[in-house]
Amino acid sequence: MHLTSSELTLASSAVTVVAILGGYLGVRSANRTAIAVARSERAARRRSELDSQKRVAYSSFLAALSQLGDDQIQLEIATRKKQADREELWSRVVNSARVANDSLANLALVAPKSVRALANIAFRDTLKATDNDITMLAEEGEELASLMRDDLDSD
Repeated sequence: MHLTSSELTLASSAVTVVAILGGYLGVRSANRTAIAVARSERAARRRSELDSQKRVAYSSFLAALSQLGDDQIQLEIATRKKQADREELWSRVVNSARVANDSLANLALVAPKSVRALANIAFRDTLKATDNDITMLAEEGEELASLMRDDLDSD
């Protein structure tokens, strides 16, 4: 069988159309894959940044809460025993409360509702702590730290 020049031209044109269409579909598929990978990488980077922010906020708050508890209990003991250094201790408590409150505000920006709720309770309890509350404060702190770890592990 012999093909005419018109048939040969038509066949080569058909092959060209198929090649162009295949190239277009291949590029389109590659672009979609690249976009999906870029979105996935961006989401992973955002999760990682949020985890980093949470770690800083959580550790800062726990440290500030601990310091506030120590200062508040020392003040309560000094007040009860009418010690002379009560004014200095009062100033330390006020400063510790401010630092803890600032840390709580930072935590509120990144933490889930369950962590925020328990952090607020722990802060409130620590502000009025006495030496009789040491065990309760330690338990609250451990519960809060555990909830924070669980939050970081769940991401």
